[in-house]
Amino acid sequence: MIRLLRLSFLFSILILTSSCAIFNAGTVHVKYTSAEATIEGNRYEIKDRLANVSASIRQVDHPKKHGKWDLGMKISPSIHLDRLVFQTGHSMPDASGTYLRLPDLKYERLAGLANLRFTAFTPIGQFLITGGFGGAIYTLDDGQGLNTTKTREVRKLEFAYLGFLTKRIFILMGPRYYKSGFEQYTFAFRLGYFWGDF
Repeated sequence: MIRLLRLSFLFSILILTSSCAIFNAGTVHVKYTSAEATIEGNRYEIKDRLANVSASIRQVDHPKKHGKWDLGMKISPSIHLDRLVFQTGHSMPDASGTYLRLPDLKYERLAGLANLRFTAFTPIGQFLITGGFGGAIYTLDDGQGLNTTKTREVRKLEFAYLGFLTKRIFILMGPRYYKSGFEQYTFAFRLGYFWGDF
């Protein structure tokens, strides 16, 4: 199922990039994520809060197409693939009565959202507020028998700063909040390249 999710994600990206020209920039980013969830009555938290470097493609408004002081509003789709590992300090007895710590949970989520984005263009960069709503399919696996796939509604709220360092290279950073059965807070720093027209 996980391989199917990954292939669906990559296939969707290729279709959207080649046929609709929705995306015009790519970013490399580092994320700090904080999340807690209650699963089967036990409290879990993110194991590794600072994630490895990853990449994404996105749609960016170049400031050359806007005035120094301008406002914009846009509705756009987005696709997100998240991989998180949850850990807990809880334990439970095995068959012999020995208490063992509960195993880590691997969580993967593929989400599609419709987003409403407001942008304020200023001489020092863009300030963005984005709200998103959509659906997700996710899997939970503890490596010891729990392996489930479910669907859930997803909500997103993001505040970001986008500033161009050159005509093509930009930085994008800010906090993001997800609500999808549990609350997830992420702060991301992204270095990007704009390949679109301006």
